[in-house]
Amino acid sequence: MEPAKLESAFSSAGNFDGGRTAAGLLDESEKRFRAIFESAPIGIALVDSFSGRFAQVNPAFCAIVGRTEPEMRHLRFLDVTHPEDQASSQKIFEQFQTSSPSLHNIEKRYLRPDGTVIWANVSVIPMWELGNGAQWHMAIAHDITERRQAAKDLRESEERLRLAQEVAQTGTFERDLQNGESRWTEQMEVLYGIPAGQAPKTVDKFLELIHPEDRQRVADLLTASMECGHARGEWRVIWPDQTVRWISGCWRVFKDASGRPMRAIGMDFDITERKQMEQELREAKERLTEEKVYLEQQIDTELGFEEIIGTSKALRTVMELAGRVAASDATVLLLGETGTGKELVARAIHCLSQRTGNAFIKVNCAAIPSGLLESELFGNEKGAFTGATGRKIGRLELADKGTLFLDEIGEISLALQPKLLRVLQDQEFERLGGTQTLKVNFRLIAATNRDLAEEVRDQGFRSDLYYRLNVFPIRLPALRERREDIPLLVEHFVRKCARRMNKSITSVSRKTMDSLVGWDWPGNIRELENFIERSVILTRGSGLAAPLSELLRTFPVTSEEDETLEAAERQHILHALRQSNGQISGERGAAARLGLKRTTLQSKLKQLGIHPRGRTAN
Repeated sequence: MEPAKLESAFSSAGNFDGGRTAAGLLDESEKRFRAIFESAPIGIALVDSFSGRFAQVNPAFCAIVGRTEPEMRHLRFLDVTHPEDQASSQKIFEQFQTSSPSLHNIEKRYLRPDGTVIWANVSVIPMWELGNGAQWHMAIAHDITERRQAAKDLRESEERLRLAQEVAQTGTFERDLQNGESRWTEQMEVLYGIPAGQAPKTVDKFLELIHPEDRQRVADLLTASMECGHARGEWRVIWPDQTVRWISGCWRVFKDASGRPMRAIGMDFDITERKQMEQELREAKERLTEEKVYLEQQIDTELGFEEIIGTSKALRTVMELAGRVAASDATVLLLGETGTGKELVARAIHCLSQRTGNAFIKVNCAAIPSGLLESELFGNEKGAFTGATGRKIGRLELADKGTLFLDEIGEISLALQPKLLRVLQDQEFERLGGTQTLKVNFRLIAATNRDLAEEVRDQGFRSDLYYRLNVFPIRLPALRERREDIPLLVEHFVRKCARRMNKSITSVSRKTMDSLVGWDWPGNIRELENFIERSVILTRGSGLAAPLSELLRTFPVTSEEDETLEAAERQHILHALRQSNGQISGERGAAARLGLKRTTLQSKLKQLGIHPRGRTAN
């Protein structure tokens, strides 16, 4: 207010004795009012209640609206009000034109010339009517822009938190342990399937939300957390529509100085999908287990024995043939070199046959002297020959209703072959020195590493017995004919031998494996197993230490075998050179594959007349 107007207003407020004294007091009061008005940290403005023009403003109010005091004297209050707040401000202004204006407290926005929006808390106070009929009201404004911005930021932060919790299916809670009041976020209520604002007030009410089978466990967790100060666990909740969801929760309990629990703060999140995945994985694992058993049964149908290792086409052909003939009682003749696993295949056929519950009787015809083989097969009565001090049951009788495996059947003498033929044809025989004819019912599987057809031509084997044996021949491939199975066999024998020797061997170097695959293994699987056993004995660490240099000198050289050994050695070296593309040294060179020093291999190449590129010198 202008000084003259203020003086007139205060002069009319009362009479004072002595004009000069009243004028002095008025001047002093006006100075105090001016000082307070100018220095006040809050915005103060006097507004004409009829025109809406600013009559007087203090510096703090000018700072809020971003204008100078002279500029403000030409403006109405609507000129500085944000357009979105003008309607509400005009309504309040009109109320001050009535006969009984009242106090108003509002929050509104002011618009600065530079476009900045300022929020202010404005108290509108009715003032007085001057003698000239003018009516005024005072606006006291507090800048609350920062507070409003902070509140906005907080709301946005809470909304982001809410959205994050919604996406993560995670809720948070806080519980006053003294008065039982709980504060749940919106997502917590969603997790437990309860309406908004209905967080359980007591522990008992909370436990009612838990699946009955998990309720006691959660109650125990709550009780324990009061003592130790924290807890976590997983449980199921039942929604009103009976939907079951899985919840994982964790919380901490805060205590006062005396150790009394005061407040609990925690977080729960939905793990239903994880639990469903775990259940699906368990079911899948069970299915895989069942499939594994089924596949093992299928493999047994083909293999029939766990010791038969390999996936090569040649071996699978043998497995298929063994599986087909197993169900019948047909005689099987297993052909193949020594050490190819004929006995394993014979046992497999027996295990797959209808006789699997009965005996599998093995006779190694080459290991028993020919003079004793007849007694071993047919048995004998007491006194049948010198040394026959009692009755002996022969292998034929033991094999009754089971399977008889005659290994190395080509070693049976010509004198014994007719007797064996009779048993195969008539399923009957007599013990040595006996007169009683015995009936037997067995399935015969025979094996040989000889060419029986050639033996028949040379009259070293009876043709009728050969034809009786050759009902269902199965030829077992030599190990060099199924090299792709060698890595599997190596790993199998390493595990087997290491377990027996209480060693931990976890790896076989590529150099070693390539050398083992490249060797022809004239002794087949038996030679490989023996070599691996020797290697395991020599190994000290976790990697197999195979004495590869011993492979080339496995067999002693004699004058008769020199040419054959030299040819085998030449072929072995040529094979290694082809695998290494003629490279002698280096990690992938032929010397490394053969387990030899570079100089040793070069010496052998010169000795055998082999060109490094794998060509034999003329």
